[in-house]
Amino acid sequence: MGEDGFGRSSLWLIFLDEDGRLQPPIMPIDDLPVLPDDRVIANLARILGDLHDTGDFASAAMLLSRPGLGEMTDADRRWARALREGLAAVSPWPVHLATRGRVQVFAPDDLIAA
Repeated sequence: MGEDGFGRSSLWLIFLDEDGRLQPPIMPIDDLPVLPDDRVIANLARILGDLHDTGDFASAAMLLSRPGLGEMTDADRRWARALREGLAAVSPWPVHLATRGRVQVFAPDDLIAA
């Protein structure tokens, strides 16, 4: 993150143990397309599912970040909805959005609107 906020659109994954403690690494996936890609979501679900099944983590939390101001866009909502649906098996946590000067959670109503 630079002085003016995030320079690119990214998905940040953090991994938690059974007690909710952070486990390394924090994994950014940079340069996300504007709209979610079903193949990307499916591949991510497969990879995280395999890691989860081997006991490497208990759950994952997700944060979307992008350049610009903090107002949630339809594209942001579509990404959050795709992630919640595609990664529900490994992530019971709500998705968050980080933009310049703001971090917010995607509420259920935000995901319905997507």
